[in-house]
Amino acid sequence: MAFPSPAIDYVEQRLSPNSLMHLTQSSIIIPTDEGYAVAEPGHKVKKGATVLLDFNGKMMFAEVGHGRFKTNEGIIEGDALDDARVLGVVTFMVKEIPRGEG
Repeated sequence: MAFPSPAIDYVEQRLSPNSLMHLTQSSIIIPTDEGYAVAEPGHKVKKGATVLLDFNGKMMFAEVGHGRFKTNEGIIEGDALDDARVLGVVTFMVKEIPRGEG
C-alpha cells in the first residue's frame, strides 16, 4: 500500500491573469496609455470608485462623486449626467513595464 506524497499539500495553482484578476465572461478589458484596465459591469457603483463611463459615445474613466463624475477632462454633473452611462466598475489597472526597464 502506497502512502500519498506529503508534497501534495504544498502544490500551488499556476498564476494566470484570470486567477489574479478574477476575470469573468462579462469582464471588459480596456487598453490604456500605460497598460490595461479591467472593468466589471456587475459590480455595485460606490462613491469614490473608478468607473468606465460612456459619455456621448466616448469611453473614459471617472471617479464617482456625490451626484457627479470626475474625469481627466473635468466634472460631469447636472443635466450632463443624462448623457453618461456607467459600463462597469474598474477592478484592476495593470501597468505595462516598458522594455529595458524590467
